[in-house]
Amino acid sequence: MGKTAKLEFIRRLVPLSLGVLAIIGGFFFMSVLSSLLCLVAAAGIYAALPRPNAPSGAIRPVSRPPVLILDLIGFALGIPLFSLAFIGMGLATGGLALLALFCLAPASASLVFFTAAVRQQTSWVRFFGNGFEFTQLGLRVRVLYEELSRMEVRLWEAPGLVAWFQATIGSSGPRSAVLLNGEQSTKTLVFRRRDGVRFTISSELVPDLQRILIGIDRAGMDLPDGISELQRRKIRQRRERMYGGEVDLPQPSEQKNVARIAALIEHARRTAGQ
Repeated sequence: MGKTAKLEFIRRLVPLSLGVLAIIGGFFFMSVLSSLLCLVAAAGIYAALPRPNAPSGAIRPVSRPPVLILDLIGFALGIPLFSLAFIGMGLATGGLALLALFCLAPASASLVFFTAAVRQQTSWVRFFGNGFEFTQLGLRVRVLYEELSRMEVRLWEAPGLVAWFQATIGSSGPRSAVLLNGEQSTKTLVFRRRDGVRFTISSELVPDLQRILIGIDRAGMDLPDGISELQRRKIRQRRERMYGGEVDLPQPSEQKNVARIAALIEHARRTAGQ
């Protein structure tokens, strides 16, 4: 996890703690004014900390619902339920205390919503002429097309809740990075690096897919199987217009041979003319 992701977690966890402190402290030992000041401080910290800015041309994941709604759901779950659990365990005994302890389970769901919001804020991908840069939870990795073992085009399908979870939470492990558009069916670009790391990106999110394919073709990689022969010809034609065709220059030895033959022919003509 990068520094920006840690800062985003601080933006949410500190206000959550202050909100819980305001309720518990107001119930046990704090005045109403002190509780209100805790709530004001929580809102101030959430709004004042700088937010991460994606670089120009970066592609962000699609967030449904928006990040602000995810945060509001997290606070709505966490502040009252954590407070109820701690107050219940402090005052009640027996079955009521056990019931209060069970409130921690739904309260912990707020951390899932916060993680989803942080991931949406600190993850993006940016393409260059010779590769791409994938950023997830503030950690950046630069991948050159020459470092890839292969590239595939795959149709990714999943039910509604699974599609939302995959698009919102992202990767399923440390060797996989995912950036999806949140739809139940999407055509994805799967980049596999030689060390086994996999990057999956929804093609619908890429504004200029042909430029990326041109860069892959220029790097000497095979274009994915999902591309038709007509598209392959168009990609190569556009690459030649953009960068020019590869001209095979004669080697120095070949140039010498051609010059020697031309000199012999010219000498033979002069001799025949005499």
